[in-house]
Formats: sequence, structure tokens, C-alpha cells
Amino acid sequence: MQRLRGVVRGLSAAGGVAGSIALGGERHKSFPSSVYCDDVASLSGQRSIRPSRSIITVGVQKDRPGLLSEAAELLKRHHLDIRDAHITTEDGGSQAWHIYSVQDKVTGRGVDEGKLEEIRASLEKLGEVECTAKSWPLYTQSDVAAHSTFETGIWVSYKDGVYDITKFIANHPGGSEKLMLAAGKSIDPFWRIYQMHESRGNAPKQLELMRIGDLADPDPAPLASSECPYAKDPERHPGMILHNGKPCNAELPAELMMDSWLTPTPVWFIRHHHPVPVINNDEYRLVIGGEGTKPVSLSLDDLRTRFVKREVVSTIQCGGNRRSELDQVCKTAGIPWGFGAISTAKWGGVYLREVLMHCAGLSLEGVESTGSAAHIVVQGLDSMQASIPVEKALNPHGDVLLAYEMNGEPLNREHGAPIRLVVPGVVGVRNVKWVTEVTVSKEEAKGQWQRGMLYKGFSPMVHDLTGVDVEKIPSVQEMPVQSVIVSPKPGTVIRDDEIEMRGFAWSGGGRGIVRVDISLDKGQTWIAAELQQGSDQKPFRAWAWTFWEASVPVPEAYRGKEFTVLCRATDSSCNTQPEQPQHIWNLRGLNCNCWHRVLVKHDASE
Repeated sequence: MQRLRGVVRGLSAAGGVAGSIALGGERHKSFPSSVYCDDVASLSGQRSIRPSRSIITVGVQKDRPGLLSEAAELLKRHHLDIRDAHITTEDGGSQAWHIYSVQDKVTGRGVDEGKLEEIRASLEKLGEVECTAKSWPLYTQSDVAAHSTFETGIWVSYKDGVYDITKFIANHPGGSEKLMLAAGKSIDPFWRIYQMHESRGNAPKQLELMRIGDLADPDPAPLASSECPYAKDPERHPGMILHNGKPCNAELPAELMMDSWLTPTPVWFIRHHHPVPVINNDEYRLVIGGEGTKPVSLSLDDLRTRFVKREVVSTIQCGGNRRSELDQVCKTAGIPWGFGAISTAKWGGVYLREVLMHCAGLSLEGVESTGSAAHIVVQGLDSMQASIPVEKALNPHGDVLLAYEMNGEPLNREHGAPIRLVVPGVVGVRNVKWVTEVTVSKEEAKGQWQRGMLYKGFSPMVHDLTGVDVEKIPSVQEMPVQSVIVSPKPGTVIRDDEIEMRGFAWSGGGRGIVRVDISLDKGQTWIAAELQQGSDQKPFRAWAWTFWEASVPVPEAYRGKEFTVLCRATDSSCNTQPEQPQHIWNLRGLNCNCWHRVLVKHDASE
């Protein structure tokens, strides 16, 4: 009987012979020279290091049911922690390799050669199998640096691991361009900035699936926590629902949402991509420039004294608000927001339109007749860049603001001081904070927040971006109609014969809310809620949310039982909310506005 041989081969540091390794059903060919435990000193000049894992490969001429679990149990009896296990097959599945990535439970590292030999002998007693047991390959930083293009394969290192991310590039939520900055390098410095990768835990798990070996010569860990780029971030209100601390992403808690139509500044929702900049107001300058203009530099005092102060009440909502509901259909890529990634403020500042008119000579009529500009690109000091259509920026009823006040107080650092852009009715990411440049352009902003996948609405059928030309898909601007039940909360026990309900509704593009409907019988019948604060806004210039209330009798059929209460809103353009989340599911989890549902229980006892 011809037996299959193990596919993991050690490579000589001196000879540089290529080899192959099968992991996860995928064969990586032509590895550069690598060595195992006893070869590290000759390669890196450091003391010998035991790799973090060992690879055990069991080759089987004819696979049989239960062999994988038998082998796993044997490994556990040898006090090994199985970090990963795969089967790869050939010849229709009869020939197989069982591949295990293991650590010694005692040391937390790879297994020493003596124990590997003992394990190999034990595994071969399971039947007609042949086993190899080798240490996890070790690579140097120079090995990683040699893999920085699609031709060589794209490798990165993270802590003490080496990863082949070639096939993941196209699906990176932050865009391929940003990920390519780390090609052939360590991603540790990038993840120290984008710390949500580690705090949410999903990114390290995804990365681990792409691991191909250990890093022989990792850089020392950063020493001083005082060097953390987030060390000077503002303190946050303890009542907020924190998703990430570095960068901060926190939502307005439901318990505080309905207390005031204008959201108190300390609990205003926070969506950051980077550390909060520290800016000296006396040194601050805003540069206006671009197509057909001469650059103009304005100080904060210029904006306050040379232009008429305007005030706009506007709600800002993150594009991922309610993403957690779409995650229940199928996991999306992004922060699992509840419904609190939304807040409302009275903003004070100057109209962007008036600044562009006086500093750049732009007018809506002129742009339409000459076609000299199509977009206004706004740059923040945190490297955030986004753009809005020039028609929105110059519309006399668009109310786009360069804001320096929030709720009657000077704008604070957290929310964009000294100047932030407020674009009423448009997705939150376009409301750029810490604005330093405003540029007139024929093209929309570059980068992942505008042209990348981050704020693109894909079809529910798109689960992978392979072959998708992301730049051709329009960026999210105005948002769809939305409503939420804030009270009662899920799991509330209703002890009265009526259920008291409160919530908010909002629609993008300045479309006012004309009706909010409530249902207690799965949408068979509906009752109109009473619209409260915000209902008196102009129908097509309604930038802020509308509060609503309803008192609904508990149907006899639901007394003493659990049931679901629903709400849906209709805006001034007669848009209403879709019924089910699966109909609007998308890869990035954006624009979730399906009927909002809350499960409650009625207590019929006296």
C-alpha cells in the first residue's frame, strides 16, 4: 500500500531549498529559506527561540470516520492545545491530510523535538497513517519584506507571527490602499492607531487564519504607555455605551435619549477614526482652494467676525446605526451599533456657501453653467477626508455649516473644535471634524471613506468584493427614513392595560416626518402615534429628528403573553421603512431602517 507522506518539510538555512506547506486546504509554494528552533541563532544573531506553534500532519491513504476526533483526543492526552485543525483531500476524498497547529499547554509555545517524536509514534498507532511532526516555520523581517507585491505574495507580521494576506486584500473593510501600506512590514504600528482591531477581537481571529509561521526577530514591544497616541483624548461620560476606546466610538444610551430634544453635549454620540487632535485656536487656519480659485487662509477669528453667524438644528446619524440588527441576519463588517449612533444639536457657525462665494467666487448658477466643479472636498486634521456634491454645498436651502458652536457653547475638541462641517440630512461621515481644508474639485474625495467600501451600499447578494469595482458604486450621502422605539426596552414587563411607547423618527435630505405607525399584532393593524418635538419643522428642510409618543391598549389575545411591538415612519416624500432586515442587509451593515421591533411581556396577574 502506498502511503501519503507529510507535506510539511523543514528548509535548510544554508541550502535555501524551497518547500511547501498545506494549511486550511491551501498550498503555499516556494517559501524562502526557513529554520526551526535550533536554527534561529544562525539566522538572526539572537538566542534560540522556540516557535509559538508546531505543525503535526497525519497523511492517510484511506480516510475513515472518526479518525480526526481520535487524533485530536490523542493530542489532548499529550497536553497539547489545538489552535487550528484542517483536513485537505485528494482523489475524491479518499486520500487525506489531517493538519493540526498545536501548542504545549505547559509552555504556551511550540513542542520540543523529543515530545514531537513521541507524538508522531503515538499517532501512527491509529492505523494506516504516516505522520510528520515539525516546528512552525520561522521567518525573519527580511523574509517578510521580500513579500510586498501580488507577484511575490503579500505578507505582514503581527507581534511574533507572520501572515500571508494576499487573498484578503480586496475584502479589507478599510480599503486595499490602506492595507497595502503595511505590505512586507509589521501591522503593529497601524493597529496601535486603529485599536478597535484588537479591542473588538474579530480582526485577530481573521488574521490568525492566514498565519504561515513565526517571526524570528520581532521588534521589542513599545515601552512607555505615555507614548500612546490616545493619551490626550478627552474624558468621556460614564453613561455612554462604549464600543471602542481607542479610537472612541460610543453611543447615546436609550435612558438619556428622550430627556431633551437637543442632545446634551456630554452624551452626544462619538464616532472617531483616529486620536482626537490637539489644536491651538490662535494658530488654527482654514484653507479654501481648488479648481479655479486662489488659496485663501482664514483664522478662527476671521470666520467669527467676517461672516454672518448662522444657526442650524441638525441631527447627525452614523451610517452604521442599528447595524447590530443586520448582524443577526449575517455578520457585517463594522461596529455593532445599537440605535444610539445618532444625536441632535443646535450648531452655530457660518454657511459654507457664503465662505465659498466670498473666498472662491463660487455660486450655484456659475457652477451649473460652467461645470467647473462637482464636489467640495473637506479635510480634517485627523487625516479624515470626505466630500459632498457641490449642489448641496451651494444650495441656499442646504444649510451646510462650518460650525464653531454646539448647543450654545464653543465647540469642544471631542466634536471637532475649532471647526467642523455640519451637512444636514447627510450621513455622519461627511460631517468632517477638525476641518483644515476645503477644496473645490471636479472629483469626489479620495480614500476609503469616500471611494472605498466603507460607505458604499452593496446588494444583499454581495458577500465578497472579489471582482467588484467598488469605486463605481455611489457613496452614501442622504440617508433613508428611520424610526425607533426607545421605550419600552426589550424584555419590559407591562403591568397596565395600555402600553406607553416613546421614540424618535428622522429622515435624510431634510424630509420631515409626517407619520409614525405602531403595531402590536405583527403589522396586521396600525395605530398612528402622536408627533411631538420636531414635528413643526419645514417639511423639506427638517434637519432634526421628531419625537413621538403613543398609548396603545394591550389586545385581549396578548394579555399575559409575550408579544412584539413595531414602529415605522413615513416622511414628507412618502418614503416608508421596509419590513424585514434581510431585505436591506449589506456587507457593510449600512442604512438599517427596517421596522423596529421590541419584545415585551404583559403581566395579567392582579
